[in-house]
Parts: sequence; C-alpha cells; structure tokens
Amino acid sequence: MTSKKYILFAISLIATISLTSGPGLAQEPPPSQTPPVTSPAIIPGEVIVKFQPHVGLAAAQGSLQAEGLQSLEASSASGTIKVEVPPGREAEAIAELTARGDVEFAAFNYRVEALEEPNDPGFSLQWSLNQLYDHDIDAPEGWNVHAGTGSVTIAVIDTGADMDHPDLAANIVPGWDFVNGDGNPDDDHYGSHGTHVAGIAAAIGNNGQGIAGVSWGAKIMPLKVLSASGSGSSYDVAQAIYYAVNNGARVINMSLGATGSAWPCNWTYVEDALNYAVSNGVLMVVAAGNDGQYGVNCPGAYDQVMAVGATTSSDTRAYYSNYGPRLDIAAPGDSIYSTLYGGSYGYKSGTSMATPHVAGLSALIWSLAPSLTDQEVRSIIESTANDLGTIGWDQYYGHGRINVANALGIQVPVQSTGIYLPEGEISASSTEINIPINTFSPEPLNWSATIEPNVAWLVFTSPNSGTVSAGSPAAVTLQGIFQPAYEEPSTNVIVTATSASGEFVLNTTTTVQRFSYQIHLPLLFKNAGP
Repeated sequence: MTSKKYILFAISLIATISLTSGPGLAQEPPPSQTPPVTSPAIIPGEVIVKFQPHVGLAAAQGSLQAEGLQSLEASSASGTIKVEVPPGREAEAIAELTARGDVEFAAFNYRVEALEEPNDPGFSLQWSLNQLYDHDIDAPEGWNVHAGTGSVTIAVIDTGADMDHPDLAANIVPGWDFVNGDGNPDDDHYGSHGTHVAGIAAAIGNNGQGIAGVSWGAKIMPLKVLSASGSGSSYDVAQAIYYAVNNGARVINMSLGATGSAWPCNWTYVEDALNYAVSNGVLMVVAAGNDGQYGVNCPGAYDQVMAVGATTSSDTRAYYSNYGPRLDIAAPGDSIYSTLYGGSYGYKSGTSMATPHVAGLSALIWSLAPSLTDQEVRSIIESTANDLGTIGWDQYYGHGRINVANALGIQVPVQSTGIYLPEGEISASSTEINIPINTFSPEPLNWSATIEPNVAWLVFTSPNSGTVSAGSPAAVTLQGIFQPAYEEPSTNVIVTATSASGEFVLNTTTTVQRFSYQIHLPLLFKNAGP
C-alpha cells in the first residue's frame, strides 16, 4: 500500500462577534427550524390589486368601479391600486380579483411597524461607534480615512424626521409624507423613531454639539410611511421605495417590518418595488425584527435587501433580535444614543437602531468610492465584518458585526491554496500564498504584516511591509513548507496599517490553517493460482 499526503493552506478573515444577550448565554440552544405560526396583521378594509399591463390604470379603476369597488389610491410608479373592500372580506375579495383574467395579482395590505421596542439604557453615549472593549464598529478609525460627504442620499422610510433638529437639518433633503399625502414628512411619532434612526445614520459630525452619525455628511431623505402610533401599511412602503429610487436615493433604510411575518413573504407588490430598486443600483437595508424568533420579518427576509440583526455592548446577540437563514449582517442596536424630536437626544434599542448603522456605512463607502456597484458595497460590508462565534456566516450574526475601519481601510480578501505532497518527497515540497492588499483611501497607507504565532511551516517570501493607496495596490507573498503533523496547525497573518501622519487606521487578522490527511490507494491482490 502507498500513501500520499495533502497539505491545504486555507486563509479566512477573522472577526469577533457573538449574538447572545449576555456572557452567560454564549451558547444558544439549537433554534427551532419552524417559522413562527403567527401571521402579520393586515390593514382592514383594503386590498392591493395589479391588473395586466395591457389594461392600464384608468381602465382598471373603471372596471373596479363598475363592480362596486372603490379605488382608494392608484400608483403609476408601481401600477398597483389600493381598493376599498368590506372589513372582514379581504380574503374573499382577493380570491375574486385573482380569478379575473385581467388581474396580475391581488394581495393584503399588511401592517408594518417601527422595530425599536426594547429599551435598556445605561451604556455610555454612542458606545456603538467607539467603546473601550472594542465591541463597537470602529467608527473613529474609519473616519481617519473618510468621514463622509453630501454626495450620497439615504432614504429613511420611517415615521418621518425632525427636519429642524440642529444635528440633522443641514443634511435633510425633500421627502414625502405617504401617511398624510403631502410634502411635509415631519416626525410626529410619540417616540421620535424616524428622527432617532436618521441621527444614527447621518447626524452632522464635528459640529460641536450633539452626536455624530456614522456618515457625517450623507443626505437624509425622510419618507413618512408610519403614523404617530408607529404603524403603517406595506403598500405605502412599496410606494416610498419607488419615490426614493426616482428621486436620487442611493441607500434605503427601512427600520420597520411586519411583526409575526417570516419567509416566504409573498408580498408581490413590495417585491416589485425591491426589484425596481435593485435594477437601479440602490442598496436597501432592513431591520430583521424584534420577536427574538427564528425567522427574519418581512420585508427584511427578501434576498434583495440586507437584513440587519442587533448586537449589544458586550458584542453578543440582543435577545430580541430575530435570526435564521435569511439574516445578512449585524450591527449595534442596544441602548443606542441618538437624536429625538424637538432638538433633544436619548436612548433606544432594537433592530431598528442596528439598521441605520449599516445604511451610514454604505453611504461612507459610496462617497469614498462612487464607482462601486450596490452589490460591491454589500460585499465589502459583509466581507469586512467582525465575525464572532462560528467562523463565516451563521444564523445569529449573518456575516458578522459591521466594522467601519475594515470597510474603509485595507481589504484583505479570503484566499486558499494547497499542494500535493507524495510520500518521500515532502521535504522539498512547498506552496506560495499571495494575499492582495487594497484600500479605497486616496492617501497612502503604510502597512506591515507579521505571523503570530510564528510557525516553521509559513514564511514571507516577499517584503512584509510597504505602502498602499487607492491607485496603487499591494500584496504580500508567503510560502508554506511541509512540517510534521505535531507542528501548530494554524497561525495568523496580522496586517497593520497607519496613515502618513502615524494615526492608527486598521489592524486586521487573517487566519492561515494547515490541514493534512492521507489518501490510501486500494489494495490489489494477485490470484495465487490453482
């Protein structure tokens, strides 16, 4: 029998995330794999219908009126009509409309709500941006590279915003009130939900008062779809998406969802709006929900959006944060300090608060590198997130907790390579690993790489320091050399970057693992003869 050995060097980004609600809950019980049995609430007395394209809105409304159905609102952007029906007969009306040959679909108008209800104050001001224990998003380190400009607009689909707030006013651009049907999307919510969300994403930074948003200069487009009580309809959400796309928003923040809903959503007219946004290169971030359940709320469960879960100041999953296979990313959401109506400030908790952290980071990336596509921005956010717990994507944290410094600083992608080592020749066998180093920063950054802990089977074969900038990428090359199995099977390549002024920018760790196993060839027996 002969044997062969195979050495595989796999490199993956290391991050730090855990989505439990406290140190004592680091190991969560296996989740139920059954989606919640509850259904989202509907708007009574209303259904949404869309006729086949050849019918036209005017003819469709006339047809409905001839059958005694009142059209409450028609949207030329989406081609949908909100129809009044007797309360309690919504399902019957949907069945009758769907049976018509000229109707594309008919659906409920679901009630959506603000997702910020848990409120556990007590953490230091804006811990989510900068915290002693580094369970934050490393915003100051990222701001050393770029603090944001007014070139990117974030549409905040919510309860509106306090447009006179001294920390928001200069960043606000015209929006729309879909609840009252006018151009004054002022925040009348009892808890200032939309104002709080807007401040997290893009409150004015470095102005000597209040707080700093994740992106200091991003524009805020308030689109009011939630009433003073914090509730609204999925129909208005869809119309707000069309409005945002058609009026120049590049990022859409939806800190809302239908409580009790989960995949599959089957919100056809909302999905049409999501597809419209994606086709126009708009990135959408949506709260995962605060039910603490297995299953992301709708519309966050759609693939077209980034579903955002919430973490605490201990870098653990907030107990209320929904989880499951459709969760994409996590961000701080517990006891977040931000703007409130009337020029004031205060704390709120929820996946609603986590979501604008991601929206703000999206705006930062785009204002620094405007040629990126929405999918490239999404990929950067996911690939540079701090990943605690299970390495790689998991159902509690998605791709991990966002990190501004990583996203704006040096990009060290996941790499893997391997070698085939025949027995008896292993001492001469080796392989090389090339790690590209990139950045969006126009300013040259000084970088250096170290291997910690030092192992005999991995060495640098190129200079392990240099400079990198947006127009001048770099790389570091390492060589893997076979060593006996008792050697340390993994190590870390740590890349540290500083600006020309010497201010700290980034310290990122890449894991290099060595796997070995034997491949046994089949035994062949010759016939011994008669």
